This record gives sequence, structure tokens and C-alpha cells, in this order.
Amino acid sequence: MLTIKQIFILTFFFFFLNSCSNFKPLYKNNLSSLYALQEVSIITDKKRISENIKQNLVELFPTNKKTKYILKVEGLSETMGTVSDTTRKISRYKNQVTANVKIYYRQKKYDKLIYEFYEKRDASYSLISNNIRSTIASKKNAELTSIRLLSEEIYKRVLVFLSKN
Repeated sequence: MLTIKQIFILTFFFFFLNSCSNFKPLYKNNLSSLYALQEVSIITDKKRISENIKQNLVELFPTNKKTKYILKVEGLSETMGTVSDTTRKISRYKNQVTANVKIYYRQKKYDKLIYEFYEKRDASYSLISNNIRSTIASKKNAELTSIRLLSEEIYKRVLVFLSKN
């Protein structure tokens, strides 16, 4: 026999799963937003971190057919110490990659700013004593992870914005 607790749990899951019945993926019913991604050109402020973000975004976006929207990425990478031991030596660092993203609509005489947002992602890495190569490799890996996560978030935000317009 079912106990009251089991009946309550079953009822809860039934209503919880039933509330998901109206879920519609963004890319299935609104293909126009995916086609709009083909009209996006990506530019940067020529910083190394911005160019790395652009490279990741180029891999995510479909091939550009014509330019209707301009996605401008202004990136910045910062490193800060986060963990120190009892002798006050920093043993763990955090690499934070931020991006100020602007979407412009291409017009004949000028480009009109239609949307702007700010994203940041961070990843931590350890300072390896007496091994500078491993520390630099860890820093580079943390930066690449932050850039990849940031690029994916930018892609999602642009896709949502284009699907609403």
C-alpha cells in the first residue's frame, strides 16, 4: 500500500512534469531567428582577448550571408588572487573575462545601436611553486575556459534577442 508521503510525492511529480508540457525550444518553432544569425557580422576592439572571443563566436554562428546586424565585442581579461595561506602568499588565482557586447542594426547612412549587454565569466587556477611553465599553462587554460563559456553565453543572448525582434 502507498503511504501518504508516497502519494504526496507522486502527486507533486505529476503536477511538476505536467507544467513542462508547454515548453517549446527556441530553435524549433522560430527558425527565422536562426536565419537571422546568418546576417550577423562580428567586430572587435582589436584586443587579444576580444579577438579570442570573436574566434569562438565565429565557430558558433552560421556562415555570414549578408550583414544586417553588427555584433561589437569589447573584451577584457583580469587576474586576481583569491586564496592565500598563513604566510599571506597567494596560492590560487581567478581569471575573469568580461565582454561589453553591442548589437547594431545596419542602415544606409549609419548603424543604429539596438541592444547592449555585459557578460562575465571566470575560472580559477593554482600557482604551482617552482614551476612557472605549469602556472602559465594553468592560467592559459583558465582563460580559454572563461572565453569559451563567455562566447556560449553571448551566442545564447544574441539568439534570444533576435527571436524576440
